Amino acid sequence: MNAVRLPALVVVAALVVGAFVFKTQEKEESLQVADPISYSELSFGSSVEEVSGDVWFCVGPTNKLGGIDEQVITITNLRPEITEGLKLSVSNSDGSLTERSIQIEAQGVLEILTSQERDTASYVGVTIEAPQGGVLVEQQLQATDFSGVDQRPCVTTASSSWIVPWGTTERPGTQQTLLLYNPFQATAVADLLFVGNQGLRETLDSQGVVIPGRSIVTYDLAERIPDTALLSSYIEVRSGQLIVSGITIADGTAPSGIKGLNASYGSPEVGGDLFLPGSDGETFTGSVVIVNPSESAVEGELVVRPTNPDVFVEPVGFVLRAGQREEIRLSDYTRFEGIGPYSLYVRSLDNPSLSASYIRQFSDQEVSIESTDSSISSTTGLHVLPAIGYGSTRWFLNVSGSSGNPAVVTLFNPSLKSISSVTLSTEQDMNLPDPFELDPGDRATLQIDTTALIEVGSSSPVIVVREWLGPEGWVNAYGVSVEGSVVAIER
Repeated sequence: MNAVRLPALVVVAALVVGAFVFKTQEKEESLQVADPISYSELSFGSSVEEVSGDVWFCVGPTNKLGGIDEQVITITNLRPEITEGLKLSVSNSDGSLTERSIQIEAQGVLEILTSQERDTASYVGVTIEAPQGGVLVEQQLQATDFSGVDQRPCVTTASSSWIVPWGTTERPGTQQTLLLYNPFQATAVADLLFVGNQGLRETLDSQGVVIPGRSIVTYDLAERIPDTALLSSYIEVRSGQLIVSGITIADGTAPSGIKGLNASYGSPEVGGDLFLPGSDGETFTGSVVIVNPSESAVEGELVVRPTNPDVFVEPVGFVLRAGQREEIRLSDYTRFEGIGPYSLYVRSLDNPSLSASYIRQFSDQEVSIESTDSSISSTTGLHVLPAIGYGSTRWFLNVSGSSGNPAVVTLFNPSLKSISSVTLSTEQDMNLPDPFELDPGDRATLQIDTTALIEVGSSSPVIVVREWLGPEGWVNAYGVSVEGSVVAIER
């Protein structure tokens, strides 16, 4: 480990050669630009003429929902000139719509409290149209009473198919809600299916759900499918396209002790090669939930890719019938212990139709935060990160750390054979590491003790994740990729 303490603390960890041994296959990896789905992508050319513009979608609860302190939409202008012509639209479940124009100073930041835009709505869908591109849009939610915080980029993808691999309606004390946001004028109709303790099922009102144009529909799963520790959801849209988010609020009274807030967008993609950042090898392990929404059985493996070239870990195999899901608890496998930092790779051996999420949760008794700030001693939290099948050669990410409680940025190379040269840059007054290389499957972590906008460039696709852990909860999300830089990772 190389550690450097600078005005902004930056620690580059685990820059060692990674090795990945897997079953012999005749197929070789190929990197193809085959219209991969990037959840959050911005246009950022060198001039206005080079960008096609962006449309961002944010979905979530406001402070009118019990337990939620506030919903904040943050818009960052990456351009060196004023961004004009931005259009903000806020919709709620009764079809009411508020629209207005906004502008942001050069490289400025604008925060919008949705409770001031819609002062009676418990849930809202927000659309931000940026005809010139060059803006980054994020949503932050906080639930102080539940030690919950969620901060992640809004999405730029609408889809006719969504999967929410993880949710819970465990009683008592958990709320699980699906948010179906239709930002378009035409009405959308969707079918909802669920996989819980009793297998694949639907409720009386889950087929033919109507989502009027420019509105949001909330679907309370705790009421319809109660006391299910793990609940996966499939959403198929008969007509139109939607943005889907799964909202979890847990107060710690359930038997599992789950406590926190999670507001993760569903996954609009399925594939045979999906990747996750894994672990630094020292902190909390978690679970990987894998679902098969197809009509055919799938055989696959969860592959652990240690950064230590001398370590090999036998993959965890699984077989999923049509519509089935499986939770793999990493703590159940002693062979994962003591292997150091690793990334994760979910791969199908036959039918490329999988979706997956990585879940970590813990209570006050399970972790203490080592910090120079004596007020930070323990935390509770919950976060869900979807597995993705793409990487990018250019990322932007907002990072909010402090000297007492730094943020963590993880970069990893999902490739099966290509080395990636990585460069970090920022306009902030801070030092970042010199360019470095990531071998296939390798990962690096940076600890950053300030607020900064960081750009990541690489010679071949990498995946970038930011994380922050504190007494308010747990934040974990991917960065935002740049248009034209996204590549699907395939064998």
